[in-house]
Amino acid sequence: MILLINNFTNLINLTKMSLQNAINFISKVDLDNDFLKSCYTFKFQAELLQGMAAQQIGFTHAEIEDAFNVLEIKCQTYEQAGCVKEIKAWYQLFR
Repeated sequence: MILLINNFTNLINLTKMSLQNAINFISKVDLDNDFLKSCYTFKFQAELLQGMAAQQIGFTHAEIEDAFNVLEIKCQTYEQAGCVKEIKAWYQLFR
């Protein structure tokens, strides 16, 4: 039973890390022009996700969607929400 709880705890921690990675990715796209330019080397979303995993900021498509939703909810102004939506639209262009 303890092993099962430890495995479950590790799974939750990995999920939190991946969601945080997705949030960090969004923030980096917003703030770091060089990072944004480097993302344009990827043609498809799958390539982008693999590239981010190689840079130790891996996340899944579902996790980044969750990250966008979390960030939209936390926005306190229309300007902040607009910025999140712009980055989300940019990310969706990689499909």
